[in-house]
Amino acid sequence: MELNCSRTKKTMLNAIASLMDHFVIIMIKFASRYIFIFTLGKQYLGVSALFSSIITILSLADLGFGIALPQALYKPLAQKDERSICKILKFYSKVYTVISIAVIAVGLILLPFLRWIIADKGTNGIKYINIIYILFILQSASSYLFIYKKTLFAADQKDYCITFIESATSIISTLCQIFVLLLTHNYLLYLSVSIIAIISQNMFISRRCDKYYPFLKEVKLADNLDVSEIKTLSKKIYALFIYKVSIAVENGTDNLIMTAMCGIIITGICSNYTLIIKSVTSVLMRAMAAATASIGNVIATESNKNTYKIYSWLDFIGFWVYSVCGICMVILLNPFIELVLGREYLIGISTVVVLCINFYICGTQGVNSNFRNAYGLFYEGRYRPACMIVVNIVSSIILAKYMGITGIFVGTILSRVFTVGVFDPYIVFKHGLKMPLINYYKSHSIYHIVTFIVGFALSFIFNKWKISSLIWWILKAICLFLSINVIYIILFFRYRVFAELRMKFTNFAKNIYYRKFKQSNGVYYDNKRFDI
Repeated sequence: MELNCSRTKKTMLNAIASLMDHFVIIMIKFASRYIFIFTLGKQYLGVSALFSSIITILSLADLGFGIALPQALYKPLAQKDERSICKILKFYSKVYTVISIAVIAVGLILLPFLRWIIADKGTNGIKYINIIYILFILQSASSYLFIYKKTLFAADQKDYCITFIESATSIISTLCQIFVLLLTHNYLLYLSVSIIAIISQNMFISRRCDKYYPFLKEVKLADNLDVSEIKTLSKKIYALFIYKVSIAVENGTDNLIMTAMCGIIITGICSNYTLIIKSVTSVLMRAMAAATASIGNVIATESNKNTYKIYSWLDFIGFWVYSVCGICMVILLNPFIELVLGREYLIGISTVVVLCINFYICGTQGVNSNFRNAYGLFYEGRYRPACMIVVNIVSSIILAKYMGITGIFVGTILSRVFTVGVFDPYIVFKHGLKMPLINYYKSHSIYHIVTFIVGFALSFIFNKWKISSLIWWILKAICLFLSINVIYIILFFRYRVFAELRMKFTNFAKNIYYRKFKQSNGVYYDNKRFDI
């Protein structure tokens, strides 16, 4: 293991690898979506969006183990306790086998009710819809095979070790899907390729993990967890299950409500926007999540004061990144869709703005989720997800009657603002950081005001810039991106958190430079390490 690798270096390696990986994959996914639309049409696009939402709800079967597992591994990894690591992984290998079976069973139980959701909603021209649904179920179930080993890399801050495998399998599978669509126009073969790719990817990662951590050969022979250890995990998993329910409801019910009230074609059109937004979100979340394991290490080794300083840094970075991306998407999404797909695939600008606001709010709340997970504060906030579910479903259905599809997404925003925006900071600041909560609301008030003013002003200016080709769209995107960042640098140059971050990364860069310089001259050099 890389014992001398600093937390900062690991975090940056994970973030860079994730960004490069996702950027390439997203470009290919967009090409695949373009070919999908013009070979299969709007109906299959809507079915894909709908079934993906159902599978999101079926993902509840993992009960939150995917979050609890890395959290359980932080301490034994820090202590190099290989015996405990093997015990934990043995337990989770059994759990994920049961989860995979449960996903298939629950999915098949829901099969008879499928027609109630999509009856008379534009699916008359779709063949083998039940088989398509079953393939989606198998795709979800297969994703749990061997996945417990992959989590070990994440908990050990070494996500970058498997980035190449994930990128290669994803690129190859997407290219194969494109080939299948162009050659056969067969959606069943398209889905089958995805299933094969998921199983292959997990098998390759499992083998890589075995080579990187030789002691994993002892997992099958490891002792079972003690009853007390299982009880401790069960308490966290109970709370995590409730969190998983809220996430599934938020991500899965919008398309269900939209299909039931507006039709499956509208669901398909909106899925183009959500695909772009979710793609950007996945890139940013992977980059930000690269620091999650580092957060766990900080909590275990640093004082509350230093931990809060790091929280402030990550919170500010989160605001900056999601604010810039959110403003860019408000201005650039519709022109992009019109250029690539055509005007018939556009939605109203009000709906676009609401989708981007939801993106921004989710992103700026992400640091609280990361710290809550790193602290293991799941049980303390167990009632928040239940409130979120109620607010989301009720408000989305009511507002959909008066505002159409825009109302559905407004309901999702309200559920996040009045639940996640209230409960999560309270839990993290009271039980974790032990700092005054007013600090959070002061900083976020500044962030939100700046985002609104800058976004409104630049929208007014850049919406007058009409584009006629993809090259002009790219030029407009570059100018917009640079404008926002220059404005933010001017506004926040003397802001305390920004000044600390400038000093932090300046020292880090100098440290790397001096170390390489001294080593190149044959002189031993051990400068002070500036760890996040």
